Amino acid sequence: MAISTRHFVQYILENANAFKWTIQGFGMLRTYIGKEHRLHVWDSRFSVPSVSVIHTHPWDFASQVIAGRLHNIRYERLMGQGNTHMEQTIKCGEGGGPCGTPKPEYLAVSCAEVITEGQWYVQTANEIHESRPEDGTVTLVRRVVKSDPDHASVFWPLGQQWVSAEPRLATAQEITEITTASLIKWF
Repeated sequence: MAISTRHFVQYILENANAFKWTIQGFGMLRTYIGKEHRLHVWDSRFSVPSVSVIHTHPWDFASQVIAGRLHNIRYERLMGQGNTHMEQTIKCGEGGGPCGTPKPEYLAVSCAEVITEGQWYVQTANEIHESRPEDGTVTLVRRVVKSDPDHASVFWPLGQQWVSAEPRLATAQEITEITTASLIKWF
């Protein structure tokens, strides 16, 4: 008998402390399932205050909402319009951080979409976006690594400071709180 993706994810959440998790400043608990896949469990209680959430990725990806709902806002750069944001190249992951000098950009919303349980969305590495998930939302991400798997861009409004979302190891208490809240709300 085949197991559904939802049941597989539920099993992981019910046995969460058996897995290695990191927590990212966006309020996202994540664990790797093989090289290409990551499981994300979202909880805004664990986001870093004033974190810069608009970003690109060092890889293309397809993401499925396993439980919950996610608002995905895509942005485009517009030339000759003045500037609205600052852009910073970063080295991704634990121990990462800014590379080079920030530069001004004009960003405008190009698409706002709502992705619900069972739905997928796909993005290329250079697409600028931000994720606004409901607390407890669980997403399964399939990454397609490009030639530079370590660098991406982050954006923040002019006049503000960049606030890092750098991941770190999650504590056992954080893992339990986040996964239990998701199980209660969606499973």
